[in-house]
Amino acid sequence: MITWKTDIRTAHIVLIISDQPENVVSWSTLFSQRNCIILSESKISDAIQSARLINPSLILIDIELPKEKRASIITDLRSICRAPILMLVTANTVDEIVEANHAGADECLVKPVNPAVLVIKAVAWLGHHTGRLRAPIGITL
Repeated sequence: MITWKTDIRTAHIVLIISDQPENVVSWSTLFSQRNCIILSESKISDAIQSARLINPSLILIDIELPKEKRASIITDLRSICRAPILMLVTANTVDEIVEANHAGADECLVKPVNPAVLVIKAVAWLGHHTGRLRAPIGITL
């Protein structure tokens, strides 16, 4: 049996916010293969609380919400966390993508998204995030 040892102090923590359990299972497998620690939430209030507590390295949002609610969750997450936010959107409209970016999303991917593309984008954002300080917002170093 082969085992991998992940050092929790250096591992990336990925918070997946999704109302689609089958997608969470697939993405968890993909991220786990890259030695990431996965936390998934299906409720927005739980996701915001988890982000506040764990300060994830990356947030992936794939949840069906009205656009006002979508902007609100991104703004809330951005106010408590510096992690890159990847948003999966169903419509390929410029307005939807611009609104998500204005709210604080770092990147929007149009569904259905190829898992390989999702992982490549996520790993790229994790690479950018590695150099950032992981101190909570509001604390000066």
